[in-house]
Amino acid sequence: MASRWFKKEGILPVVLGLAALGVASYFLLFAPELRTIGSLRTEIAAKDAEVAEAMKLRTEVAQSRVGEGARWEERLRTWERRVPPAPDTERLLSEIGEMAMRHNLRAFGLTVAPAAGSSQGGAVPEPVTWVGEPPGKEGAVEARFRLTFRSTYRDLAEFLDGIPRARRLLTIRSVSVKEKADAMTAEIELSAWHRRGR
Repeated sequence: MASRWFKKEGILPVVLGLAALGVASYFLLFAPELRTIGSLRTEIAAKDAEVAEAMKLRTEVAQSRVGEGARWEERLRTWERRVPPAPDTERLLSEIGEMAMRHNLRAFGLTVAPAAGSSQGGAVPEPVTWVGEPPGKEGAVEARFRLTFRSTYRDLAEFLDGIPRARRLLTIRSVSVKEKADAMTAEIELSAWHRRGR
């Protein structure tokens, strides 16, 4: 009976008309806004991805700065530890003596190497500064020593291998080996470095 009433009174066409009008208004009014909102969401997602990438790069740059700074600070600490502010000859001779005993070097002798161009065998050398160091600035000063000893080739090789790992910065300037009937004699010229004050 209710369906007849709808048909008689013509309410069904009115309801259908209102529904069609609602759908049409949705497509006319809200669909463009929904498309705009969708495009804005896409743009926001792209901007979020850019910001995330920028933050990631910024974090990497900050970490690399800290890492690089830490490496330079470690190098500076190593330099200050291995190149003392004074010649500290006693500690240097003690360290070289310990190395000689550890590697079984016999008839060990240590003298100051002659200055370059000097004809005397035991003259104290003038301190040599690194090239390009302006006067009055802090730099490194070199003191040369000559070591003589008898040993086997293995002991010599182990001794030479230990010099770069010494507590003090030492550099090998020359090595000469002479073979004799009973043993091998070696002569090594070393440079020890210390800082020069301002």
